[in-house]
Amino acid sequence: MKKIIYFIFAILTIIYVGFLCYYNIAEETTKVMEYIAIYGGLLIALMYAAVNFFGNPLKIVFFVLLVLSVIILILTIAIPDVFKNLFGIVSKENAETFINLFK
Repeated sequence: MKKIIYFIFAILTIIYVGFLCYYNIAEETTKVMEYIAIYGGLLIALMYAAVNFFGNPLKIVFFVLLVLSVIILILTIAIPDVFKNLFGIVSKENAETFINLFK
């Protein structure tokens, strides 16, 4: 059964890479295409991980860590300013303003 699932995932991966090739050269893209380009690879990776990690307790821990990291990735895509402020990452414009304050 696992071989069949991995075969389906391999086909999905090839289709996804083909979609990314089209997305890179397309003149106009829709919002749906943008979401597929961003989250499609993540979804395929999660499906691989879910099949691979299922069963063994240590693998379940790694799967939970993977899910948490994907949630953090989605949050950093959705609300990057919160994480920039959290870790003190300053944009170029703000950095110049900050440096000029101390001159």
